[in-house]
Amino acid sequence: MPRLLLVALTALGLSACVPYPAYRTIQPEAELRVLDVQRQPLVGASVTLIGRAHPTPVEQSRETRRTDADGVARFASRHEWQSEVLFLHGRLEYYWEWCVTAPGSGTVLAPYQTQRQVVQLRPGIAEPCPPPRR
Repeated sequence: MPRLLLVALTALGLSACVPYPAYRTIQPEAELRVLDVQRQPLVGASVTLIGRAHPTPVEQSRETRRTDADGVARFASRHEWQSEVLFLHGRLEYYWEWCVTAPGSGTVLAPYQTQRQVVQLRPGIAEPCPPPRR
């Protein structure tokens, strides 16, 4: 009986290390509207959608767009099959952040919350978005 239990526990432990396929959203469909201090659409602002996955420190994706005449930057969704391994902490949990810059305005870093969001920039010094963590 103890040998059977040992074999069963070993098999169970090894099965947790076996990769399995997972269809993941790498980037959601998203739209960010950028407004200036007077709440008018800001044309030509640089909007970056940064993808991260907890618990890794590595950036998963980064895409930059410019706002159009309505002050909107649009991002298409991206999905892919990945090979995942179940660890003690579970599987990767993706989340996204916005980085918005424009000349004469301070840089805004904000979490992605909904498919359509609005950000209002304030006067300040435009600094580049943080570099990718690799």
